[in-house]
Amino acid sequence: MQPLTGRRILITGGTRGIGRAAATCLSDAGASVFISGRNRETVDAACTDLNLPGKVCDVADYDSCRLLLERATHSLGGLDAVINSAGVGDIKNIEDASPADWRQMIEINLIGTFNICKAAIPFLKASARADIINLGSRAGRYAFAGGTAYCASKSGIQGFSEALFLDLEKYGVSVSLIAPGPVNTGFPGVDPDNWTLRPEDVATAIRHCLESDRGANLNWIEMRPSRRP
Repeated sequence: MQPLTGRRILITGGTRGIGRAAATCLSDAGASVFISGRNRETVDAACTDLNLPGKVCDVADYDSCRLLLERATHSLGGLDAVINSAGVGDIKNIEDASPADWRQMIEINLIGTFNICKAAIPFLKASARADIINLGSRAGRYAFAGGTAYCASKSGIQGFSEALFLDLEKYGVSVSLIAPGPVNTGFPGVDPDNWTLRPEDVATAIRHCLESDRGANLNWIEMRPSRRP
């Protein structure tokens, strides 16, 4: 296992849920962490609470992502890993979902992941050990009613991550996809009284990917809850 001490890590969606849990987990392990989020007040509050640097970013906008990568890399003194945790979820039957609903889901979840990865690649190529970890979902493989947009976006992240690994392996950049089942983050349609994962469970899996030896590629990790809350 490789220690995280001194590793320089950007976490999108780092102000709440899985992203915030990952920021806490990785910084506690000795990593230097930079977080981002969509809302300035939320970002400022999280940076204060976690004692971490951060910046507002709209992941659906490539220029915003490019500026985020420049700021994060300058603040951290380089970049070794990116955790793509920014995302939205909404449960709507196809008859009730508007084109705008669909567009927002795809732009934030799928195009946002592309934008961050695209902007990060030049910096990651300069790292001695570089990692990209994308947050997918079991819903990308196992669909559910009312999830046409969400399932499509997460399925897209799965295919994107697999192809991205093939593009970047020649540079030594590892690409992993973590696909959790229901996580207790206030996601629409998830009942915390049923079996759910905790954000900390997913954060532990992220840490495992970052600490793993390079002898094996952890390209796909599927997570299911094993206990009741």
